[in-house]
Amino acid sequence: MSSSTSQKFRDFTGEPLKDKDTWEVPGLGPKLAKNLEENGIKKAYELLGIYLTLLKNKDYFELWIRDNAGANRHQAKQCSDAIDAFCSQFL
Repeated sequence: MSSSTSQKFRDFTGEPLKDKDTWEVPGLGPKLAKNLEENGIKKAYELLGIYLTLLKNKDYFELWIRDNAGANRHQAKQCSDAIDAFCSQFL
């Protein structure tokens, strides 16, 4: 893993999801997590489910995050990179 990854990224990808909230996903903070909650998504495992439903297509997932959370491109990429790295490590 690159030394340029954030601590939040390392924390997220370094252990099972368990009951992590969406604000714990890299690229997402309280405001974007609230937007997701308004769309029925409260937990990181629900984001993982969407990523898997989209056949692990990072481009589609980034568009979904932008549309449903109001994330910008950078935030959406951080989120998709973290979810993808999690899949590579645990699935």
